[in-house]
Amino acid sequence: MTATARKAFEEAIALEQSGELDKALVSYLRAQEMSPQDTEIAHRTATALLQAGYLEEAQSQLRRVVFSEPENLNARASLGNCQLLLGDLENAAQNFREVLELKPENRNALYGYASVCLKQDNAREAAEVVNRLVAILPDSPAVLSLFASIQARNGNSAPAIAAYRKVLKAEPNSLDALLGLSEVLLRRNRFDEVIELTIRANEIAPAEPHALEILSDALVGKNALRDAFEAAEAALKLRPASLTCLVRLSILSRKLDDHVGALSFALRAHDINTQAQEPLNALGAALAALKFSVQARSVLTGLSSGLGLDPDVRKLAEEIIASAEKLNQPTGNQEARTPAQSGAPSVGSSSGTRTGSANNSIDTDNPATRQSAPADLPNDAETTTGSATQATNVLGLQRRDRT
Repeated sequence: MTATARKAFEEAIALEQSGELDKALVSYLRAQEMSPQDTEIAHRTATALLQAGYLEEAQSQLRRVVFSEPENLNARASLGNCQLLLGDLENAAQNFREVLELKPENRNALYGYASVCLKQDNAREAAEVVNRLVAILPDSPAVLSLFASIQARNGNSAPAIAAYRKVLKAEPNSLDALLGLSEVLLRRNRFDEVIELTIRANEIAPAEPHALEILSDALVGKNALRDAFEAAEAALKLRPASLTCLVRLSILSRKLDDHVGALSFALRAHDINTQAQEPLNALGAALAALKFSVQARSVLTGLSSGLGLDPDVRKLAEEIIASAEKLNQPTGNQEARTPAQSGAPSVGSSSGTRTGSANNSIDTDNPATRQSAPADLPNDAETTTGSATQATNVLGLQRRDRT
């Protein structure tokens, strides 16, 4: 390493330590230009590229370092992390295993390999690896979050909940822990806790739709169907191509007696993935609710035979939706119809009437939709003003329901 390269390299390290990653990366690249064969500079530059999100560039640098120095375990573990982020799980796993064969306590490789095993649905091996990591770093929030995720995947709710709570005690705004704990508690039907956690998560990361999706499922468990609909609709705005969210909205619309809306959401979900079973189930249920029993049977028959959606049934569905949308258009002083009348859902407005029967549980295999005794949330209480009813839903939106 030349003197000028050393100066730029040390400057880059200082900038990185002070949190100025962008400036540090510029200095690393400048140092590398001056000393292109120096693997120490190349490794630090690759690490900075990885942190800045330049994954392909970082992978190229790290491959060069590993090729030049096969014994450089830190560079190999970093390469594994880069490949993990790029979705190259096989090569990532291979690099992590090679590091762990030579250095079983390498934290980077242990964390990375456990993550790969989890993504590959090898939760049993993931548990064995993460247990070794927890023994080394028992108080690390990142390690505890990974441990909790793996325990949850293995069906071990109690240790998962304990680990997530420990993370949140150290880092109250940990989004991963808030969402992970919400999912575990949802499977235990602890809906009130899930609602509190997901609202916190939504406040921390309002652009993250997953919190709203879990919140919607918890609200279904509370039988607060209108709030559940609005939470799902808010999630759909953040992720418009979410098949899961569209199916959820279809089912909720049907439960709220908005059968045309249910049909519309189901058809949109089907268009995202024509091979998926859930949208066709929702589509058939919506047609049945609209009294098109023959067409509903056709959808289910096509589903079981693998033929897909019949073109005539699709045409019928499109005509029903178009007709409802036309009826919903206001003319002159005429007020637009409500979503329950027209099948055109809208945020902040009622999509129908809330049902109070436990028999109205959503018919899906998702455990999040299993219902407990009906109970409205305290902040869903309504107050009457004049000829209309005003209410604040769980998201803090003002709802105005026609009386």
